Amino acid sequence: MTADDHALLEVIEADYRSNHMYWIERKLNKRFERWFRNRTSYEIKDLLAERQINDLQIEVFAYYNKIEYEPVTRLSPALYEKWITNIIMGWLMRKSVSCWSKIKTASAGFREDLTD
Repeated sequence: MTADDHALLEVIEADYRSNHMYWIERKLNKRFERWFRNRTSYEIKDLLAERQINDLQIEVFAYYNKIEYEPVTRLSPALYEKWITNIIMGWLMRKSVSCWSKIKTASAGFREDLTD
């Protein structure tokens, strides 16, 4: 990666955190909720299924194409794909921590109900 690529990625990341993250993660959350709407149990591997990761990447690509965000058009295809993957993996980590926290909270409430 050249110094210009690195500087460009810093600009894109700053814009992402301040302007785009909310909207992109909102779209990803909606997609996530649609996947899991009708089931009550899942294995962790379901979250990382290749088709689902691909769907998430398409959501992010579509977002940047829709807003015609110029800085990402200057990235090489490989760097653009790496950037999209970083967004998805960061979101997945935050989402998995959030889900795990909800599971722990629910199980703690369940244990309290059993002891009453």
